[in-house]
Amino acid sequence: MKSLAKPVLRGIVHTVLTPLEGRMLAQQPVARWPHIFILGAPRSGTSLFYELMTTGFDFAFFSNLAHRFYKTPLAATRIGGKLISDHTPTYQSAYGHISGWAAPNEGGWIWQRWLEDGPWVDERHLTSLPIAEIQATLAGMSALSDAPFINKNVMHSNRVRLLDALFPGCLFIEIRRDAKDTARSIIRAQRRNKGPERDHEEWWSVRPSNAGGDTDIERACQQVVGVANDIERDCAHIGADRHFRVEYEALCADPKRILASVATFLEQHGVPAKPRPGGSVPEQFTLRASRPLEAEEEADLDRMLTPHAETAVI
Repeated sequence: MKSLAKPVLRGIVHTVLTPLEGRMLAQQPVARWPHIFILGAPRSGTSLFYELMTTGFDFAFFSNLAHRFYKTPLAATRIGGKLISDHTPTYQSAYGHISGWAAPNEGGWIWQRWLEDGPWVDERHLTSLPIAEIQATLAGMSALSDAPFINKNVMHSNRVRLLDALFPGCLFIEIRRDAKDTARSIIRAQRRNKGPERDHEEWWSVRPSNAGGDTDIERACQQVVGVANDIERDCAHIGADRHFRVEYEALCADPKRILASVATFLEQHGVPAKPRPGGSVPEQFTLRASRPLEAEEEADLDRMLTPHAETAVI
C-alpha cells in the first residue's frame, strides 16, 4: 500500500498545482543570467561539487522537493519552499542523491519529461522539444531565488550542444577525477546494483558517443574516456571559453581555492557568485585511495586507459 500511496499523493499534488504552474510558466521573461551546467562522468565527484556550489554561493537549483513534484517544479518550489528548512550540508551522497527536501537534486524526473536519458544528442534535436516550456522552467527557478540557476546532471555531458542551443551563452563546469578511480567506482556500483538500472545493452548511466564494450570493464573505460572526449569536443564547438574544468583531487585538497577560481570564471561571464549567507565550506575533504580490482582487471584498466591518459586524467 505504501508503494501506491506516494504516486497517488504526487498525482493529487500535481493536479492541484498545475493551474499555478501554468500561470508561472506564462509569466517568465528571459533568464537574467546565463545558466550553469555541471558535467562529468558518473562517480567523478559531480555531486560533491554541486553541493559545494549551492552551499557556498547564492544559486537557484532544483531541490529534492522540485524533483519529487516534477510536473510542477515551479509551483512546488514557490509553495513548498516556505514549508521546509534550508539545506544543511553533510557533503555525503548516495550515488548522486543528497538527502533532505531542500537539498540540490539533478532534477532527473524533470529533465526526463523533455529529454531521454542516455544517448548523445546535439542541436538537431531542438525541433522536437517544448522549447518555451523548458526555457520558462529554468528562468522561473532563477527568478524564484533571484539568483543564477545551476544544475548538475551527468546526462548533460552528452547534450552540451543541445543545451547551448536551448540556452545561448550558458556555462559549463566539468569535474574530472583520476580515470582509474572513476572506472573502478563505476564498475563496483554496477556490481552492487547501485545507482541507475542498466539498459537492455547493459549500459549504466550516461552513454557517450563511443558507447560500447562487451564487459563492465570495457564499458566503464569507454564511459570515462568517452564522456571526457565528448565534453571537450562539444565545448570546443560552442566556444571553449565557456568551459571550465575542475580536478576532483584539487577540489578535495583545497575546496575554497577551487571555488574561488570557479567564481572568477563565472563573474568573467556575467554571472554573480555571491556567497550564500551562513554557507560554510570545509577546509578540505579526505581523499581516500581507490581499492584496486583483481590483478587481471587492473591490467585491463591499464591497457584501456593508459593510451588516453592525457584526455582521461587531469
